[in-house]
Amino acid sequence: MKRFILTLTTLLVATTLYAQIPDSLNNEHVIYLDSHKGNSISSSNNGRLSLLLNGIRFEIGNKQEKADSVCYYKKNADGSMQLLSRDELLVAAYNANLEAINANKNRESSSRAHFGLFGIGAPSYNHFSVVEIGSNMFTGLSYDGYTTEEAHNLTFSTRKAVCVTMNVAELNVSLTPNHALAASMAFGFTWENYTIAGNYTMKYRDGMMRPLAVDANLKKSKMVASYFHVPITLDWNIKSGFFISAGVNLDILMGSHLKYKFPKTKIKDEITLNPFQFGVTARMGWNRIYVFANYAFSEMFKHGTGPVANRFSIGMGIGF
Repeated sequence: MKRFILTLTTLLVATTLYAQIPDSLNNEHVIYLDSHKGNSISSSNNGRLSLLLNGIRFEIGNKQEKADSVCYYKKNADGSMQLLSRDELLVAAYNANLEAINANKNRESSSRAHFGLFGIGAPSYNHFSVVEIGSNMFTGLSYDGYTTEEAHNLTFSTRKAVCVTMNVAELNVSLTPNHALAASMAFGFTWENYTIAGNYTMKYRDGMMRPLAVDANLKKSKMVASYFHVPITLDWNIKSGFFISAGVNLDILMGSHLKYKFPKTKIKDEITLNPFQFGVTARMGWNRIYVFANYAFSEMFKHGTGPVANRFSIGMGIGF
């Protein structure tokens, strides 16, 4: 918007000046052009009106000596005055405006930190999509403390084990002038579904999460967990929007429940999940469309209260 206003203002000034050029040669007005910084309106020492706009100073008024025509001058670095034609005046105004636009771009480029909300306001090198969809599973699964039968009944399937992440806000910090390297952080929420295989759910009993048989006609027994999700990444912006990034994830447990149907049954606040999860993430893609892999170093369950397992998910970010 600022660049648009600068461009429009300069074109209006140049057009006005051009329109004021008379066809006769007996006008006594003069306009001087001088290169400065900033914008201002003042009176020069010789009594002419001094207008500083987008790097060009326009001095408008009567010449002290008689003039045969309207004259346009540009002050050179050595102090000499260069006579300009009307076409050269328009070119000078255009170039000065272009320099102002480029200077504004440079100021924007020099701003290292950018904040976005749902991707709005984020810079081009932000690679967090609003929505990420993937599949989650457990790795390093161990049933120490369980009987063989319990371990057999308390197994998990990757079928319909879906995770969804929504990145609400993003913070991007450029580490190099051309944004080739950047540090990024997002704030959002993650919902994870873990399907329990067979006709079982879980119940906390005798200090551990143990398998509990349900009716054979019941379906879709699963465990659901929701987290406040904060990924922090170091991004390598290769070229034309393509990037590779890696970093860490911090997840804070918001809630969990067990669910199965039919009839639809939900059991809340009975799962002994760790309240904090810490892990790593890797991403590769183009702009805000990418594939990702997340791995958590923290155990899914509080130690000694459930199977030893670590969260692992793969999926893609859908940019919009």
